[in-house]
Parts: sequence; structure tokens; C-alpha cells
Amino acid sequence: MFRFLLILCVSLSGSVVAVDQTDSDGDGYPDAVEITSAEDRAAFMSWFASIAEAQYSALSPDWVYQDCSGLLRYAFVEALKTKDAAWFDKFSYLPEWRLPPVRKYGYPVPLLSRSVFRIAPGPYRSGDVEVGRLVGLASSEELMNHASVPLGRSPEVARRGDLLFFVHPLASGSGYHSMVYLGDGMVVYHTGLTPEQGGEVRLLSLETLVKHPDASWHPVAENPNFLGFYRWKILD
Repeated sequence: MFRFLLILCVSLSGSVVAVDQTDSDGDGYPDAVEITSAEDRAAFMSWFASIAEAQYSALSPDWVYQDCSGLLRYAFVEALKTKDAAWFDKFSYLPEWRLPPVRKYGYPVPLLSRSVFRIAPGPYRSGDVEVGRLVGLASSEELMNHASVPLGRSPEVARRGDLLFFVHPLASGSGYHSMVYLGDGMVVYHTGLTPEQGGEVRLLSLETLVKHPDASWHPVAENPNFLGFYRWKILD
């Protein structure tokens, strides 16, 4: 067990409260920020998937970093935010909008503030945000290796709100690519190109993806470029 000192934070009511920095499973995230209740986990995964899927119909005006990892990061952060009228104004369409909130906390996140993506191995230690082991921007490779956990290569292990990762070592730029699993055999992802290069969000079925002319994009166990389905660490 990894135990650290308590730190003091100011609650929304203005009172000072102690926040335990323990990372009991050593996964790089303090227990205080992990979503532990079944209700909150389900709510987060539903909001995350719905926000990602919504970008296919109409891009949210405040989504700045538009690429495949940017879609994951944007949907992650927005899933934690308070769902007030101003928040809903950012979305012209949401597949699911009558969902319960993630009740444990909002965004920014206790201890981590806006640095919610792990990009380095090891358990959580006080100062991880300051030295850059937890950040606000992360690549698909970093999200896969340090912010999520593998589930397997079969869609049977995945739920709506889980992640898919591929690797293409010879590709220009990042060799890693990420997608969001929407359940019922559907995925949504950004092609990775900039808007000026024609980058876009696409929604399609795993069945269609299996028919891609380039077999390296097939989401099947026999494909070494398909790294499998993953789940965010804060849900694990």
C-alpha cells in the first residue's frame, strides 16, 4: 500500500477539508479521484460516450485539440463537468442527455485540478502534477499506457464508454490511434488530421471496420496492430 500525507483543500462551501493522497492500488491515481460507486461509473461512461458520439453530428465549439486523442480527452473532461444550461449549450445534439451526474466530484478534480491524464509509470506521489507525471494534454500512446487498463481484444469485454487502440509504427506523426466504443458494435473516432488537412470525426460499426481494405485497421485478435479494448484507470 502506498500512503501519503493528507493535504488541505477548500470545498465548494468554503470550508477547509483534508484530502487523502493514498494510492492503494499503485496505479498512479490517488484513491480520492477514482470513481468507485457503480452508479457514478455508469454515469461517467455514458456521458463520456455520448459526448464523444455527439462530435460526429456537430463539433462542440470549445473542442480545441481536434485529433484522435483529443476526442478522448475532451469527452473525459466534459463528462466530469456540472451539466447546467451553459454546458448543454455547447452541444447541438447529445445521444443521451437525461443521465445522472457523476456525483463523487466535478471538474477540476480534487488534488489533480486539470492535470487528469497520467503519462508516466509508478504510483501516485505528491508533486506528480508539478513535475509533469499528470498533465492536461496526453497522446494516444500515453493514454493507453498510463491512463487506462487493458480489457482484452474481444468486443465482448467492452462496454459503452471504453476505448480502442491501434499502433502503426511507420505512420507519420504518432503511430498510435484511439477510438471510443459506443456499445452495440459501434465506434466513433477522429481521423487524426488537422481541420485544414480534412480531419473529421467518423462513426461506424466494428463490422465495417473489419472490412477496411487495410487489414492493420481490423479490430480482431489476429491483427498485431490492434492493441485491444481499454478502460479508464479512474474507473478500474
